Amino acid sequence: MNPNYNQTVTVYNCLRGSDNPGGKKDVWQRTVLHGCFYKNVMGRLEYAEKEPRMNSVYTVRIPVSEKYKPYHEWIRLPDEERREYFTCSQKDIVVKGECEDEITGVSPDTASQVLARYKPDAFVVTAFSDNTSHRMAKHYRLGG
Repeated sequence: MNPNYNQTVTVYNCLRGSDNPGGKKDVWQRTVLHGCFYKNVMGRLEYAEKEPRMNSVYTVRIPVSEKYKPYHEWIRLPDEERREYFTCSQKDIVVKGECEDEITGVSPDTASQVLARYKPDAFVVTAFSDNTSHRMAKHYRLGG
């Protein structure tokens, strides 16, 4: 195994309200994953009309897992079975380390509040790729 895959991350999967057969609000599921790669790099963004500012760029790699389901399959699972799996998609939240907080949608545990509580070691997933078709180092890559 790659020695760089030595981090624990907590992934909060969002079952979007539009995909939720039990209601119209987002539902969040927390999964703790061990043996992952986690990197946060500060970079400088340049804007034509604004002052430059610093921004974090996040990369997480999760080794291939039998507990992973693509989002379109994950949302079709019954509630009890869905809890046994995780997925990766845009809008999910990743926190470095093992996080016990649940996202309930009610203050003080809304998605934005949990995200703010753990910044800079937390981010919203804005990019995802399934790299499990590679010959070696099969993984799921999340970026933000």
